[in-house]
Amino acid sequence: MNATDPSLANILQTQGNLEHYHVPKYQREYTWGKTEWEQLLEDIEENDAGYFMGSIICIDDNHELGPGESRVYEVVDGQQRLTTLSLLLMAIYRAYLEWEEELTEEDDEEEIEDYKLTLSNIRKQLIHKKNSINKAETGYFKEKDKFCFLRVQPSTQRANYNDYLHILAELGLIKGNFNSKFCGIRRIYKAFNFFYDHLPETLEGLNELLHKINSLKFIHIAVSSSSDAFTLFESLNNRGVPLSVMDIIKNKMLANLEKQHKMNIDDAYDEWQSLLEFLPEYQEQERFLRHYYNAFKVYPDIKIEKYTRATKSNLIKIFELFIKKNAKQLFDDLIEKAETYNYFIQPENYDEDNQTKSLIDLKRIGSAPSYLLLLYLFSLENKAFNDKEKSLDDVLSFLVKYYIRRNITDFPNTRDLDAINIEVIENCQKQLDDNKKLSGKTIIDFLIKGKGKPASIEKLKEGLEDNLFYYNSGMARYVLAKLDEVTHSREYKPDLWARNEKGLLVWTVEHIFPQGNNIPKHWIDMIADGDKNKAQEIQENWVHCLGNLTLSGYNSQLSNASFDTKQDLHQNKKFLGYKINIGYKNGLSLNNIEFVYKGKTTNLSKIKEWTEESIESRNYVMVDSLLRLFAFEERELNEIKSNDE
Repeated sequence: MNATDPSLANILQTQGNLEHYHVPKYQREYTWGKTEWEQLLEDIEENDAGYFMGSIICIDDNHELGPGESRVYEVVDGQQRLTTLSLLLMAIYRAYLEWEEELTEEDDEEEIEDYKLTLSNIRKQLIHKKNSINKAETGYFKEKDKFCFLRVQPSTQRANYNDYLHILAELGLIKGNFNSKFCGIRRIYKAFNFFYDHLPETLEGLNELLHKINSLKFIHIAVSSSSDAFTLFESLNNRGVPLSVMDIIKNKMLANLEKQHKMNIDDAYDEWQSLLEFLPEYQEQERFLRHYYNAFKVYPDIKIEKYTRATKSNLIKIFELFIKKNAKQLFDDLIEKAETYNYFIQPENYDEDNQTKSLIDLKRIGSAPSYLLLLYLFSLENKAFNDKEKSLDDVLSFLVKYYIRRNITDFPNTRDLDAINIEVIENCQKQLDDNKKLSGKTIIDFLIKGKGKPASIEKLKEGLEDNLFYYNSGMARYVLAKLDEVTHSREYKPDLWARNEKGLLVWTVEHIFPQGNNIPKHWIDMIADGDKNKAQEIQENWVHCLGNLTLSGYNSQLSNASFDTKQDLHQNKKFLGYKINIGYKNGLSLNNIEFVYKGKTTNLSKIKEWTEESIESRNYVMVDSLLRLFAFEERELNEIKSNDE
């Protein structure tokens, strides 16, 4: 076994004997999605250069390389990170290409040379071309008379490899017919587009991001056999959990409470445990600490001039300074604010009112960044508002619509949300410092007229109409449940958010026309008159759209069944400890949404066949209903109408 700690620049070095990282055929497909893409960018951008990315485990036969030979590693662990980082490099390469026109002969000659060198290095980090190879070399493909090695070669599953080549060809990095049909709606191409859309807009910003990417650190472990690799993989993934940020801060806090304030260490520990009861999960603890500083740094006794914003990388340093200043005051305030924060993260444990309902919705749509602003607002005294309860009601109700739109349109950018909320807090505090009171409208205006300006309703419409489940399955499920919930004539009213003892959702998203690769013959006959290619094309275009989705239990049993079997009612079926009705005739309002098919009004429970036309018609009606539900004001709906006309 050989272990080293290289940077990404070392792993994808561009000189000497190069190393390539190929995912073997038996490995699963590329599975990362928007959540992981956002987290990766956030980790890179918020932390200093040299951020640790974990281990890469590879298989290498250790043969000695001749001059100009390349080493091809089989990747056992690390394929998701390596593939994603390569797609990020492709997006950056595309962005750099677009800057070429901006650089003229009037620019500094050194700047132009640096630009050309950067492009060359990224090319070499993505693909290596050779005029000839030695017999022992493998893992290449031919481009006319060139032998091409992908520096990172993704899985061949689910067209990952073909889609990857399609992007390289699109960027002009390889030549030939590498067109991959329908690649635009699959995960590899979506990742590439996501990163391109979220890159810095300046050349300086691109340079800084690229520097941080190349500086990412790994533990690189190479073994000589598959058995060694898998044994090591299991061993590394079963080790103990390292100290968290909260653990480190707790240790420093308790030590200082004993020294500074002569507080009994056992009593202090018991009080600390009460804080953790409000914040049961590590992720919530770390986020709370960040939100605490970012929410209250508007107060002079909290603000530390050196730190304009708390991030994962500087959190310990910030709280070390707090603890040295006054550990007891900080300790008491953290416990008080953690109790407030608990209302945001566990609203289902509180009495149901308008605020609680909105907080439950915010939790379901994954809008934790909003807790930063809410922590500040809920901590203000009543006299700061014209009417605190009404103001908070209005703000919470608006934030639900705001974050639904943000999560579907992906705008504003995730990395900007902390800065957006901090700006709103600063504007609120300025208003209070000027002896003016706050209202719901004032706070909302600070949000949408500042850095937090939301996407247009037209963009929301586009996001809802597209394959929403593929791109954001959580939001697809949320809007399906919301459509059922708001229908006035609910014949069957199950709790669509019920979970069993293991925490699994009882009701899950059901694809009416199946999403699997092997489309059953009865579905090919119904949806495409027996034409398998046409059925695949309809599946690629429509299978993840809202019009082809509903909610159901027994999902695995229903998935590939015929349409009439899926439609049939089965009452009081026990599933995950609950008795539910399944089948599209179960009375669920979602299945009774009316749409027009072949000139007649029908719904999912009544229609006799399921076709591309019926999916499109139902999709249109569902999107229209959701736009009415989530529009900020009537004016936006009028904009949509005029655009459609």
